[in-house]
Amino acid sequence: MKSMRYLAALALLFTGTAAMANMLDVNLNNNTAQFQFSTANGVEAQGNADLHAGLLYNSRHSVLVNGGIMVANTLEGAPGVSIGVGMELLAATIKDNPPVRSDASAAALDALVRFSPAGVPQLGFSGEVHYAPNILTFGDAVRYTQGIVRVDYELAPQTMVYAGYRRISFGIKNGPAAVLDNGLHIGFKLAF
Repeated sequence: MKSMRYLAALALLFTGTAAMANMLDVNLNNNTAQFQFSTANGVEAQGNADLHAGLLYNSRHSVLVNGGIMVANTLEGAPGVSIGVGMELLAATIKDNPPVRSDASAAALDALVRFSPAGVPQLGFSGEVHYAPNILTFGDAVRYTQGIVRVDYELAPQTMVYAGYRRISFGIKNGPAAVLDNGLHIGFKLAF
């Protein structure tokens, strides 16, 4: 019976708001591919809740899955600037520290800042930080960090392209840090 309540609450999160928009985000480089699906819920004046889930895969066959929420809003008195905070749960199978395979999970805290110049609203600059200290990491991990900087351009109202730099790493118990991605990437977002 409890599980039915949890499923109903999850369904309400994804469907029970005034406005909804779905987005597919795909990005890649020579060594990494990432796929994210998100559903934005909310009324602009109260902030927007972005529920997301995704998968990242790299050339060493490491896999990272994540799901979470980010609440973002524009800053009053600072046109073109929006900030967001959130949290995500993630799990990874890490094969980037041969010959050791590591399994890790974390509950990460997230922050986002985005700026769009007044004269060119289609252009945007953003930065994200995702962090889980030792207390919020489990399995073979002792910490999780992800940093992203991007430049994006809106080609059409529902299509955005971007280029950026991303670094994803896990601190591993009794071993060196595992870096799942560290480099430039290109991608696109499609809203539907």
